[in-house]
Amino acid sequence: MDRFIRHLNSHFKDHDPCRLQLLEHTKIIKGNRDQVYCREDESRAYWCYVLEGTVGAYETNLKKPYIHWVATEGHYFTGTKHEYSFNSQALSIQFLTRSTIACIPLSLLQQLQDKYPSAHHFVSIMRQKKSDFFNKKGLITIQDALNRYEKLHDLMPDICYSLNNKQLSQFLYIDPKTLYQSKKNTSLQQKINCYPSTRFRDKIYPLLCNRQSDSCNEKHQSKR
Repeated sequence: MDRFIRHLNSHFKDHDPCRLQLLEHTKIIKGNRDQVYCREDESRAYWCYVLEGTVGAYETNLKKPYIHWVATEGHYFTGTKHEYSFNSQALSIQFLTRSTIACIPLSLLQQLQDKYPSAHHFVSIMRQKKSDFFNKKGLITIQDALNRYEKLHDLMPDICYSLNNKQLSQFLYIDPKTLYQSKKNTSLQQKINCYPSTRFRDKIYPLLCNRQSDSCNEKHQSKR
């Protein structure tokens, strides 16, 4: 709860009655990795603020698992379609890592928004963060499969470091081999960008490519 208080302090004044009511009705839930918070055929009428860890929602009707959204520390999700709905969003919400979330009843949050401008302002800020997430994800998913990881690394690096390789493949909707190649290309590009001179970068590029190729061949031969 102390962690949630610190988060609220950045949005509310100490003696704001809205802040006090939020704290009074909030319950803290801890979850282990791969633990399901809400199945696709149910709804949980709570507004959930991620205090620690990573939570994601799986689309289960596709040929292979797909993570539709991810919520990291400082972001929120609901166990329904959205904060103004009590219907299921037809997604399986799971803890992707060991996580801690602060859960507020949706009915209470709706009442507080009608009563206190500070509550409306707080929820608006959080909704904008979620909107920014989906805008960035849209820019990622329109990329060719091989370029999606690099775009994710540019736009949402925190997610790159929050998810393991299996989860990254599911979030980007690419196969593991493509993810491996994408990571290798991104690492190579970062090394090239370290060189200030364009002419020097043009010279160093084939050298780095050959070095990576030789390294891969050595690994392949050692496995034989």
